[in-house]
Amino acid sequence: MRASGKRVTVVGRVVRVRSRYDGGWRVRLADTGGALGAAEIRPSNLLPPPRRGTRILVRGHICYDPTHGWYAIDPVDAWFDAAGHTDTEDSR
Repeated sequence: MRASGKRVTVVGRVVRVRSRYDGGWRVRLADTGGALGAAEIRPSNLLPPPRRGTRILVRGHICYDPTHGWYAIDPVDAWFDAAGHTDTEDSR
């Protein structure tokens, strides 16, 4: 993946959460209103993974993944429950 350095906030529905070999999480998103397909929670960021079916706001750096043909937020800085806007990180 190639990072563009642009920070974004996107709303999407979690359709799958998988653990990564390095200890992080890959979150597959739908209903983002565009070509964003995934969000990568790195192991250095101690965020819990969101539950499948949850509508979330995801904040982080956007990059294009040519292997999958979608954009991804990598790394995720924070995610919030879109229904309650529950912050999952301490204010940084």
